[in-house]
Amino acid sequence: MAFRLKFYARALREIGEAQEWYELQSPGLGDEFIAAMELQLKRLEQAPLLYAEVIPNVRRALLPRFPYGLFYAVRGNLISVLAVLHDVRNPRLWPQTR
Repeated sequence: MAFRLKFYARALREIGEAQEWYELQSPGLGDEFIAAMELQLKRLEQAPLLYAEVIPNVRRALLPRFPYGLFYAVRGNLISVLAVLHDVRNPRLWPQTR
């Protein structure tokens, strides 16, 4: 089955904020963060059920090299990227924050 991605506005905002923060730390690091995100998204498109549910109907895929989790839901052939959070954030609280 071919899966397609849909990004919530919140997830896009969080990706942009993380990229900006990393870029300020070291030029080029923001681009490396985006590359890690793209790699994980390709993995999700191939096998979205591979990653564990952390709250009912929401799964988390950790990014390689960066301490971020990509939170998403799968319904049919649609993968909805709900949030992208730093690992220190409690995933059970994220729906109420921001």
